[in-house]
Amino acid sequence: MRRLGKWLTNIVLGLLVLVAGVFVLLPAVFASRLAVVYSGSMTPAMPVGAVAWMQPVDPAKIKVGDIIAFTQPESTSNVTVSHRVIEVVKEPALGFQTKGDANEDPDPFTVPAKNVLARVTFNIPRGGYFLAYISRYTRGRIGFGLFIALPTVLLIGSAIRDVNFMTNPRMRRARQRKKMIERRRRRRAHW
Repeated sequence: MRRLGKWLTNIVLGLLVLVAGVFVLLPAVFASRLAVVYSGSMTPAMPVGAVAWMQPVDPAKIKVGDIIAFTQPESTSNVTVSHRVIEVVKEPALGFQTKGDANEDPDPFTVPAKNVLARVTFNIPRGGYFLAYISRYTRGRIGFGLFIALPTVLLIGSAIRDVNFMTNPRMRRARQRKKMIERRRRRRAHW
């Protein structure tokens, strides 16, 4: 029973570290950004509640059909919008005509190249709900410590203890002796 508890604990801790790696470390390593989709304008390609993985892009390399993340021109809000490019406008300056897949009409503005933040490379449906829930708790120092740092330290400590046990024959013999004594007690109890 003790072994099962240890396995379950290690699995839970491993999953927490994996989630932290996917949602925190991977975007930092690949210079990417994650964003939660709050609007249905790109349904079904990007449903509401999805996590969009965005990579920085040179505006000159954007082509028709790409989904780009941008800030709206001449808007006072800092809302990031992700729509599909339906036309690349080269004159008078590089810009993009965009449209949401679920929208009937194209956007009423041309997105200047300077407003393009990134290209959406893929999305994880319903991952945004999970990301929003977790980020509520991990933004502060206490949440980061409880949900990311503590599980990582416990998992590493458990692995070090296991490696120490595997490489130390004296500890293995002591545990085997203890198990043998426990088995004998159980047998005697059944007689």
